[in-house]
Amino acid sequence: PHISLAALTWGAEEELFPMEDMFDYDNHECRVVPDVLFKMIRNYFPRTEGEEVDYPPPITPEGGDFQYEFPSGNGLDKQEPPYAAGPPHWCTEEFTASGHWDGVCPYVFEGPDAGKYRHPHIAFAALEVYLANKHMPAECAVTWLENNPDFLDPDRVTTDTPFPVMDADDAANTTVAHWVGQPELPWTYVSGDPRPGALVMSAENSASLISVGDVEVPSGGDDPTPDAEPDTTVGDGDEASPTEESSAISMTGSLAAAIFVAVIGAISM
Repeated sequence: PHISLAALTWGAEEELFPMEDMFDYDNHECRVVPDVLFKMIRNYFPRTEGEEVDYPPPITPEGGDFQYEFPSGNGLDKQEPPYAAGPPHWCTEEFTASGHWDGVCPYVFEGPDAGKYRHPHIAFAALEVYLANKHMPAECAVTWLENNPDFLDPDRVTTDTPFPVMDADDAANTTVAHWVGQPELPWTYVSGDPRPGALVMSAENSASLISVGDVEVPSGGDDPTPDAEPDTTVGDGDEASPTEESSAISMTGSLAAAIFVAVIGAISM
């Protein structure tokens, strides 16, 4: 997801496509048109025939310079920068050595960046929501769930994933001790129905913990930095169709960063 995030960020900053091409409400509602997103990706990460595309890690400038990844290459005892390449999940040495899936280990939970990890796909969704609302304020709201209400449909086929047995299962679900639990060995995980009473990662559970009712949001997709000079830089991608029409999005890197921090921060509250 960090590659899509980087491509959409750079594409918006450089006005690689006009907003009319990026969004098609009749066919894709408030999401970026897939073909256009793919062209953005190929503009910044071109494919050489017969070779695999070398996608850089998210924490590098070439990979989008995503500041919220905090990879665990240095091990549990050194949860501080500079970070070494590795998964964003911090596992014990014993569990890592077992070769099992690391996706259930906690994100960074000690040191100066404890609790700051953010999913790149959440950042992508935040930027997509912002751009859609800016271009189509009458059709696209300022929150992702408002634009995707079917995810709260109790009859929707979900992709929830239950957790295995963790060493902090006895701790209350709302405590840090529970959140930073490690998977127990021997590994006995079998994907299936959640354990009785377990909370899985779902839109329904997230919505029950999040409230945006008291947050004031500018109507009509107003630019939060109205005094900023528009960026008229145009991309050089062969497949792009840049334009100088007033409907094209003009957004600086600092504005993109502000959107990420504001929206993603609100999600994590």
